[in-house]
Amino acid sequence: MLGKNASLSPERQTWVIDALEDQGLGARVREVWQYRRILRFFSAKSVQALYRKTYLGPWWILIRTLVPLGVGSFVFGSVMNVPSAGVPYFLFFLIGQVPWNCFDGPLIRGSRGIEVNRDLLTKLYVPRIILPMGQMSAGLVEPVIIVLVMIASLVYYRVYDNVWYVPLRVELLACVASVLLVMVFAFSLSLWTSVWQARARDVRFAVRYVLAFWMMFTPVIYPLSTVPANLRWLMNLNPMTAPIETFRWGMLPGLEHSWGWFGYAVGVTLVTLAAGVWHFARTEAITMDKM
Repeated sequence: MLGKNASLSPERQTWVIDALEDQGLGARVREVWQYRRILRFFSAKSVQALYRKTYLGPWWILIRTLVPLGVGSFVFGSVMNVPSAGVPYFLFFLIGQVPWNCFDGPLIRGSRGIEVNRDLLTKLYVPRIILPMGQMSAGLVEPVIIVLVMIASLVYYRVYDNVWYVPLRVELLACVASVLLVMVFAFSLSLWTSVWQARARDVRFAVRYVLAFWMMFTPVIYPLSTVPANLRWLMNLNPMTAPIETFRWGMLPGLEHSWGWFGYAVGVTLVTLAAGVWHFARTEAITMDKM
């Protein structure tokens, strides 16, 4: 690994590599920064893999994103009449999907970081921690599309209903904080799942099933206010509840919000990140030997 004494010799244009003595978070951040160009390469590679060897090409990304949005909003909004905090359910559904997809997609993709690059790892050295990070980029394509659809729907409702449901206000900054938090949480978990999945592909299916059930216990398709008051504390123990409720609070005025539970989610994320870096550093070499 790239250690303290690693340097780029200007005469030979080669890297001098020695052992990374410090296995802490700070050392990992410095190493990722030194390999940032390779990280960009892995990010672009993961996005291209979404539509490689397909007839429709990038159109598959749109289809895979828009069809679930249309079906989900119809079933939960028109058929089941799920409450939507005073806004059209389609818009409510989109707002909940943005932070969830910033967590769900990157975690699924990041879990495959080591597995899909195993052949490359046998040929050259790269910090293995950048593999989940690079693979996560593919999982951010769908949230970007959802945001664009959400903006288009806001314009539609402004023109046809003469209502602008998301006013410009300082609380919108809470949406940015929520998205960053769920992305860090997804990366933290991928440090565990990427190692496990490289050893056993069963983890790929397990992660998807867990996330499907996890979403049901997270207020994505329904507001937290519909949960009985005596059970809301249990819902808030889910570290994804507060970021999604905070995102929704930042977008829609008049909703209840608790910064205390958001702070709890931040604490859980930081602990998971620190533990994930420690676990990844301890097991990455052993994992490569067993691949």
